Amino acid sequence: MLTEADRSTLARAGITDIDRLAAAAAAFLRAHPIYETAPVINALSQTEETFLRDAGARGVGTWSEGAAADNVAVIAGEFAQMVTTALSQKAVADLLGVGTSRIRQKLEAAELYAIRSTGGRVCPAFQFGPTGALPGLEAVLRALRPEVHPVAVQRFFRNVHPDLESETLNRALSPQEWLLTGHPVAAVVALASDV
Repeated sequence: MLTEADRSTLARAGITDIDRLAAAAAAFLRAHPIYETAPVINALSQTEETFLRDAGARGVGTWSEGAAADNVAVIAGEFAQMVTTALSQKAVADLLGVGTSRIRQKLEAAELYAIRSTGGRVCPAFQFGPTGALPGLEAVLRALRPEVHPVAVQRFFRNVHPDLESETLNRALSPQEWLLTGHPVAAVVALASDV
């Protein structure tokens, strides 16, 4: 049951249609039945497990159906959020000041990142700034392996990376922030090849 705080949080993220969010999550799970994957056997040594437990880690060395279900829900939720806040091809065309046929060409050439939704291909918002595509986006997209999961791609662009320390801003930035603030594209390209 969603609380009013949950609805408010979703609304701030641009998600006002809960049914659309749930439909996107269900479509994701049908396409990627990650809940059917067998549990990973713990590959940690006893020393590593002890170190992690002593440092406060929970669930080390154990399998939890609840934790696995929570992980599936988080990934499906992130994917659904990505779909519901993504830009349509028409919206991207308007943002870039080109026609929709040019957007289709850019999608086919992998110059823009798209994901499939029940309504067709849409472009996740992480690749755009207020005035258009991120500077250097095409080079970064070329560096990403095609099989990288869309949620991993979004996390890559949005999560702060310690290797992207901005001397100008005196803090580490996400790849999205790094590109938006005019830092060298090559640094993000190098990181993208490891995703």
